[in-house]
This record gives sequence, structure tokens and C-alpha cells, in this order.
Amino acid sequence: MKTEYNDGNDEKGDMPDVEEALRLAVKVLNKTMDAVATDPEKMELFVLSLDEFEKGSCGHRILKSDETKKVMAEVEAEAADAGES
Repeated sequence: MKTEYNDGNDEKGDMPDVEEALRLAVKVLNKTMDAVATDPEKMELFVLSLDEFEKGSCGHRILKSDETKKVMAEVEAEAADAGES
């Protein structure tokens, strides 16, 4: 997973977008949690970002259960495509 993190200092210079960062967070949590299977009741995702409308202020929100399920399904699909279990 360390190799999947991009801090913007590579030749592309791109930071991960919110969706990529959420998927990476789920991957890390999946590896570190004691649970065999993860579900939205055991994992809460939170997004903190600069507010585009109010310069200099931060906006935040907790993902809804269905949004969390979507991110988790994307991570599971990536793992299945890569042959991971």
C-alpha cells in the first residue's frame, strides 16, 4: 500500500483525488482491523477539504452508509481484479 500512496513528489506531481484517497484509506483499514469482513457499520469515512466557496476555510462531512459501501465495493473489486483475497 505504501507504493500506492502518491504525495505529489513523483514525476507526475499529482496528489490523489478524494476518491483515490478514500479507497487507499479503506485498504489500510482493511489490513489493520481485526474483523474478517468489513462493513459500513464498522467503518466510518470522513472527508475534510478546503471550502471552494469560502476561501481559507475547511469543509467536512461524514460519508453516508451507502457512500461508504460504494467505496468498499470498489476496493473489493480492485482486490479481486488483482487476484488478492
